[in-house]
Amino acid sequence: MRLSVFGVLAWLIFGAGASAQVPDAAPSVPVDEVPMMAFEPTREEAVLEAYIDGVVAAYRRDNHIPAVSLSVVKDGKILFAKGYGYTDEDTKTLASGQETLFRIGSVSKTFTWVSIMILHERGMVDLDTDVNQYLKGIEIPAAFDAPVTLNDLMSHSAGFEDSFAVYTFSDGNEESLTEALKNTMPKRVYAPGARVSYSNWGAALAAKIVEDVSGMQYENFVAQEIFDPLVMQRTTLDGPSKMDTGLAENLAKGYRYEAGTYVNGEYMELGPFTSAGGVSSTADDMAQWMLVLLGRGNHNGVQLMTPETYAKMFAAVPDKPAMVNGFMTQSYHGVQTVGHAGATAQFLTNMMLVPDLDIGIYVSQNTGGARGLVMGLSDLVLDHMVGDSFDRPPSDDPAFEEAAAAYAGSYLSNRRSFTQFEKLFAAANVSVVAPANGGALTVSSGPDVSRYAPVPGVADTFEDSNGNRIVFARNEGGEVTHFVDQSGVHSNERVSLFGSPGFLNMTISLAAFFGLTTWLGAWRRQGRPVIHAATGGLINKFDLLAAVTVFGFVGAAAGLGIALSSVEILSSYPPLVVTLLRVLGYGLFVIALIAIGSLWPTWRQSGFSIWRKLHHSAFALSLGTLAVALIIWNVIFTGTA
Repeated sequence: MRLSVFGVLAWLIFGAGASAQVPDAAPSVPVDEVPMMAFEPTREEAVLEAYIDGVVAAYRRDNHIPAVSLSVVKDGKILFAKGYGYTDEDTKTLASGQETLFRIGSVSKTFTWVSIMILHERGMVDLDTDVNQYLKGIEIPAAFDAPVTLNDLMSHSAGFEDSFAVYTFSDGNEESLTEALKNTMPKRVYAPGARVSYSNWGAALAAKIVEDVSGMQYENFVAQEIFDPLVMQRTTLDGPSKMDTGLAENLAKGYRYEAGTYVNGEYMELGPFTSAGGVSSTADDMAQWMLVLLGRGNHNGVQLMTPETYAKMFAAVPDKPAMVNGFMTQSYHGVQTVGHAGATAQFLTNMMLVPDLDIGIYVSQNTGGARGLVMGLSDLVLDHMVGDSFDRPPSDDPAFEEAAAAYAGSYLSNRRSFTQFEKLFAAANVSVVAPANGGALTVSSGPDVSRYAPVPGVADTFEDSNGNRIVFARNEGGEVTHFVDQSGVHSNERVSLFGSPGFLNMTISLAAFFGLTTWLGAWRRQGRPVIHAATGGLINKFDLLAAVTVFGFVGAAAGLGIALSSVEILSSYPPLVVTLLRVLGYGLFVIALIAIGSLWPTWRQSGFSIWRKLHHSAFALSLGTLAVALIIWNVIFTGTA
């Protein structure tokens, strides 16, 4: 994705990138193996475990990962649940697969979606009914002549804009879930089903439905219906500051790797939105969760749902990535997978299930830097297990070259605010699609460039060499409008020049350039005879003021980018730099109006040379286009989350 001066919410959630500095000595790689069920592993299983140990060791060394929590289940049993490394760098506390809790982020939502299916199986909710029929104390406003349903919430296609406010609650906040949802309700910006766009707010709304229908607090329902029956005794929805002592003592610390050392980072707090990402668990407990999901709702005498409900929940979508009843459903080289990923500040997690192979892989790390391990381990395991049996990735198709131009353009993530100031944060979430020689597409996101070949026989679907698929969609006129990425939870909207981050960055750059040349010109004229009229003198002073305001705006934008790189911004959002940026934005808007109005006296009354008239005119027009961009990107004339 193209990174602008503003930073982006994704960096806030996933944490700062790991330093490229290489330490003098390799980090130690302690491993705590937790013996599981008494069984003798097959040679195949022993080889798999050794392979995973090697992969984890390599990733930890190369990416400076302090600790990892990992479990693998297969054929109805736990192969292993392990902790790797230190969960406390000061005390050198070893990670334990059975005892150490890691924060699993949005993998927490899988408990919400299964809870919904439990209620559905009991006839207490219908997945196609207006959710307002179940909600108490809150109502979703009507829009698009279509109600929001549980199916919409579970597929993240209810049409809500993203809500930054969800991240601003502390664990000490006393608001109920109902109050928090009402106070942060996002706008409906798409008709239900029109776009998939990941929504923490929508997932929390589903947890609210669990509460209102069951008559129990969400945390109590999940504990009674899921945690207790599965004996997940070390899994909790309590935030770090609210955990009982026994669990809190075993919660891994989160770290950033900076300047060759590990720096302890703050836990992300979610307060009443804990259902959307606040679960902490162990590798052992998450193995139990995977076993019941792979067991068609049954495991070790516990039945969470019938096979019929299970089949409905995990309906196959073989040709494209999608959210199916809350689970990320993908095809990896022809092998169907379901699962979920998650992140909270210094923690990254992924859980992947492969029903056809009856295998589940859970991995979590206590740093938000490199994501290669948590997002790539499951694919590596599949490569190891399946190998040459995979479907071959599609190859470039020369016949596609002429059609490729229809997909070209800039695409902006739909996981963003549309109506609030926080829309600005999406300026870093742009992907550029371009035709590639040979009959393929390239998708550029910042420094990352991927090549996708068309999948034969599947319209508007493309796959890269690693098995990741993207799917484009068209409007009624046949024009490409957006694409869904390989996760199945994010859609990216095709935008025009004026709606693209490039337009915003161009207007800022032009205004800054003419502001700089204005000051350089004033410096060059120092001590020289005045060769302009009195009106020209006023215009000179105005241009200098405009330039200073532009420089201040650029500085404030850079400050916001720095602030967004730290989770600490959440405890006092919006920070002062947001207020400063908006004040300067309004100042630039007023200055732009005056600048445009000054064009007539500049050309008729200033006494300037032709070159100075042209320079002032160019500066005025750049300020005008910047003002337009500030309105488009909600810097001015909107509120904040």
